[in-house]
Amino acid sequence: MTKNLLLFLCLFIVKTFTSCAQSPVLNGVYVGAELYNTPFDGMQINNIVISFRNDGTFNNTLNQPDWKTKASGSYTVKNNLIQLTFRNGDESKKYKLAANGNLESTAGIKHTLHKVKKVAAIPAGMYEKRSASSSGGMGTGMPAVGAFSSELIYFDGKGNFSTDRSSVVGVTGDAAGGTVGGKFEKNGKTSGTYKLGDGEITLTFGNGNIARQSFFYSPPNEEDLVLLNGEFYFRKDDEKEKPAIAQRTTIGSKTNTSEPVATGMPAPASLLTKLRAQYGGENIDKLTTVRETATITGNMQIIALTDIAKNRIRAEVRQNGKLLLVKQLDNNEGWQWMNGTKKPLTQDEKDELTLSLYQGILGLHKKLNSSFLTGTVSVSGNDYIVTFYRNKSKLVYLVGSDYSLKGNAYSINSTSPNISIYKDFTKTNGITYPVTTESSDGKSKVTSNTTSIEFNPVLTDDSWKMPGS
Repeated sequence: MTKNLLLFLCLFIVKTFTSCAQSPVLNGVYVGAELYNTPFDGMQINNIVISFRNDGTFNNTLNQPDWKTKASGSYTVKNNLIQLTFRNGDESKKYKLAANGNLESTAGIKHTLHKVKKVAAIPAGMYEKRSASSSGGMGTGMPAVGAFSSELIYFDGKGNFSTDRSSVVGVTGDAAGGTVGGKFEKNGKTSGTYKLGDGEITLTFGNGNIARQSFFYSPPNEEDLVLLNGEFYFRKDDEKEKPAIAQRTTIGSKTNTSEPVATGMPAPASLLTKLRAQYGGENIDKLTTVRETATITGNMQIIALTDIAKNRIRAEVRQNGKLLLVKQLDNNEGWQWMNGTKKPLTQDEKDELTLSLYQGILGLHKKLNSSFLTGTVSVSGNDYIVTFYRNKSKLVYLVGSDYSLKGNAYSINSTSPNISIYKDFTKTNGITYPVTTESSDGKSKVTSNTTSIEFNPVLTDDSWKMPGS
């Protein structure tokens, strides 16, 4: 419920077993994810793909037609340490060659690179790529556009494939002062046949177009992904989605469509009433305090405290049990603690914490929903978009035609929107809330899962104290 106030990313990396001889050269493609910078000060994710060659060169751009021959730099192996030197002048990197063949980082937040395989066949399975992007914005004279998308590709194991794409798009800022909008859509449905070769896949689409891209595979007992055109697609086991994807492996097969929303635009008050009825109604209004604990793969843990009556918000971030960061807002006074150092919050940081009260299930609270009621409603596909302001900040609710809460977006000072998509709802004490939240700020993305939530816990002065005090 309160995870909107935390937007940083740690991409899922699972354990692998791949043997690699300890020798002066490496051969093969390694993948992993590097987390860098600091939470809330711009923590970013760097998806790493490196193709090592026997001649001492490597390539980290597998989305190019010449990926097999292009060299991004050179590497050396000495005493099980791999030193990478980039031709474009980027800072060199160093990895340790582990006994199991993985490459372990030697600096920054620990990450691991695992080897993926060339294959001539793969079993039937569906894979998903989640991505975030942004364009335009401040200084460009163009609207800032942020998009969070999910792309699915299904292989039937017999040479047929089909794809599907869903996206949430937010737009902020234009010459006239701008608006924040959002839409959810499912589009880009295609199908055809595939053929696997030497680290490549050839896709032949139903319209006759052909695409040849790099392709590597990791089975379920390892990373459980495919690397397609240098992008990570993780296995997605969702029986509800598989049939729809599989149907499109036959050209001209009928696809399922949902009914469009009824003609006539509902008022914000009507949508609010429907949402409240579905997610807790008066039980939401009884909330005064909330303590939520969530995890992010990468051994990150978030504890968020909210005191609605006193307008207090606190976020704590830990990794492997170690406290990394605390952010706290008490009305309009806020501070951040990191590694023993305290500093005041910027106004944008204060605003971001405050806006967490006006999104998700909390935003339906009778003490917090007045801004929602002033919003405007638009239609996108089968969904409703409610756009409203909190002071100068813009917020968006994405509501399904069945009055389900699909997501939120917000923007501060016309920056790219932060977008959250909600999944896997559960019910506690009469309140229905999402267990899984997928968020993106246009640069980073995060999937967090609530492990526990307490409604109306007693929050004492110790709950709000400075670490170490």
